[in-house]
Amino acid sequence: MASEPSTPTSPASASEDREATQEWLETILESYHATQHPDAQQQVDLEEWSVKPSSDEREGYLSEQLALSVTYTAGDQHHHAHLLAKLLPQDPFSRAFVIETQFDLREIKFYQEIKPAVEDVQRKYLTEEEVECGLGGSWTPELYYSKHTAATESILVLADMCQRGYRVQELTQGLTLDQTHSAISAIAYFHTATVALQLKEEKPLQEHFPYLLSVDQAVDSYKCLVERGLPLLLKFLESRKDQSGLRERLGRYAGPRTVEVLKAVLSPSDKLNTLVHCDFWCNNMLFKEEEDKTSCCIIDWQMVMYGRPAIDVALLLTTSLETSNRRKHGKELLDFYWETFTSRLKKFGLEEEVAKYTREDLEADYRLAVAMAALVVIGSVDIALGTPGREERVIDLLSDLVKEEVI
Repeated sequence: MASEPSTPTSPASASEDREATQEWLETILESYHATQHPDAQQQVDLEEWSVKPSSDEREGYLSEQLALSVTYTAGDQHHHAHLLAKLLPQDPFSRAFVIETQFDLREIKFYQEIKPAVEDVQRKYLTEEEVECGLGGSWTPELYYSKHTAATESILVLADMCQRGYRVQELTQGLTLDQTHSAISAIAYFHTATVALQLKEEKPLQEHFPYLLSVDQAVDSYKCLVERGLPLLLKFLESRKDQSGLRERLGRYAGPRTVEVLKAVLSPSDKLNTLVHCDFWCNNMLFKEEEDKTSCCIIDWQMVMYGRPAIDVALLLTTSLETSNRRKHGKELLDFYWETFTSRLKKFGLEEEVAKYTREDLEADYRLAVAMAALVVIGSVDIALGTPGREERVIDLLSDLVKEEVI
């Protein structure tokens, strides 16, 4: 096996130093095949490769990303793979932020520990058909390699799902109903598998995964987002005389009210909690459209935490649906989550253990979480400003939530 090389310091250096790049790629591939075939050491012979900055145009991620294309042999098998490497950002401010918040470490740990645990508990208690219909092989990207050295180096190499027919849905357009159903199913299956980890395997999730995003960390992250975005939104609304009432209502969140809302939502419930993605919007999922099926692949797990499952549902429906779909189908989509969640718990034999969590409890948690999701929209408003379709969607959403007295 090749010795452990340093991670390239920039996309350019990865391409310019050919020997270092070859050694780096061989390390990644040999590590991957060692996990696939632990009883047989396989020599990797790299034939062709390319390393270049990812063309990923998603908004809001905090990593440097490289697209890797490799052709090689391992043992007597010929392989070709498209991979995505996520490194610490080069911008000093972003780099310091990621290191301080441990966003990079948390995502690495998700792929090293949480993903295998979730898949194992499914295989243990569900039939093969139930597993395949739930969190099958593409619910989140496959891990190829990871390495983390505190404050200095971080690398996560995953299968590039965009090369397998998956794509990001454009934010302005919003998710289709098929995509939304697919996303709800995927997150409900994840939630229920983590309930099974707690109750069937008797693993307290916060103890078993001590690196989960804490309530204080989540509150601080979203508070910083709101403090950045709210002034931009209030300034924008000055030009919208028809929205003076909305501007006045939003101005109330310039003080401690934001922290109160965030803490209320992000603190675990006394009834039922799961692991939650906590950043579950359309830019953090990929979709593959086939003739009779839409599949969802969930990505960017840097904020995974322990809390109310309604957080993920509220973030999805509030941020990622076009206005007419949100207004017309919001209730039935929440119903669909509940039906998927409860029917999956029955597959695990858990209906009695979680009977104390009712549809009314979900409704209450969801209404609370929508208020937080509105703050996330406010905090991320720079993504919407300047694009008329997105601007109107934000105004429609916030106006609706004022009428419903959510905010």
